[in-house]
Amino acid sequence: MLDTIAVVFEVSPQSLALIKTHFSTVHYYPKGKIPAELVGDVEVWFCNWLGIPRWISPEMLTRAQVVQLTSAGANHAFECPALKDRDVQRRVKVCTASGVHVLSIPAYIIGQIIGFYQNIHTSITVTRTHGRWPRRDELALNRDTGADLRKFGTLGLINLRGKVVGMLGYGHIARETARLLAAFGCEIVAANTAGEKSRCGGYIIEGTGDVEGDIPTAWYSTRDVASFDKFLSRSDILVASLPSTPQTRGMLTREHLAKLPPKALFINVGRGDLVASEAILAALNEGTLLGAGLDVTDPEPLPDGHPLLTHPRVVITPHTSADFEGYFDAGAELLVENIENMRRGGEPYNVVDPEKGY
Repeated sequence: MLDTIAVVFEVSPQSLALIKTHFSTVHYYPKGKIPAELVGDVEVWFCNWLGIPRWISPEMLTRAQVVQLTSAGANHAFECPALKDRDVQRRVKVCTASGVHVLSIPAYIIGQIIGFYQNIHTSITVTRTHGRWPRRDELALNRDTGADLRKFGTLGLINLRGKVVGMLGYGHIARETARLLAAFGCEIVAANTAGEKSRCGGYIIEGTGDVEGDIPTAWYSTRDVASFDKFLSRSDILVASLPSTPQTRGMLTREHLAKLPPKALFINVGRGDLVASEAILAALNEGTLLGAGLDVTDPEPLPDGHPLLTHPRVVITPHTSADFEGYFDAGAELLVENIENMRRGGEPYNVVDPEKGY
């Protein structure tokens, strides 16, 4: 049972060796170019965020039972024609690697926050662009106030302790971020659809996260207008880690961002289509946002010359916050654990509901 696997992206020798110890037949095609005559024999597919090769039709997946992704989201994988097929969706379990990314994305989020609060980005820009020691007035977050910084001895840099961090979505990534930020003395509040404390399911790396949901001091509902507005009004730092679904696309608007406290930060590590780039740009230019740290954008990638790319209070990374040394190795370990669970008659972790998209 579940003895034949196709690995259709490049993995490390260590991961390939691990996979070979758990499957009797391993078809390894790191470029994804698996011969058509082999497709029908494959029971398990191990794929990156793109999912199975696009040219594969539903009729070819005669023995497929599991598609294991290395990504936390599945929206790109479900663009595969075969995985759009209702019959395939009923018999094939698509599993994400949700839970693995607690090893990287929370650190990225905290790095973005500290970078803005200490205005590290300006120092980098000045030293690399001009090759000189930065002036204090260049580093001041409050330089528009006209204060004599030499007299008052302050750059207006911001203390993280005591800040309220609003977690928009409270899955694995948000829970581990909450655990780490609590150590900095931050207060955590969370927003989900129900507006209620929830337990974390799925794959959990021991010692990470907030399994029971005990860290947030308050919960708010994204479905209740008054509740969501209250959540936003409290969030000195808004961290979004939501997947792309019909419910989340365009969910955050310019009007929502305007409800954030003064000098708010917005960090998005989920999906870019949560909020239009124009809304972020307006919030920055109107003074609502102190800064925006974006690992995802709408569209993605942004076209050359887009105003967000050169905005002095925006730091954009090319959807790389999830990456870390050994990333695919961690995905391979999850794959093996899922398959062993199924062989024992259990369920795999992180099965995606095709209707919900997560």
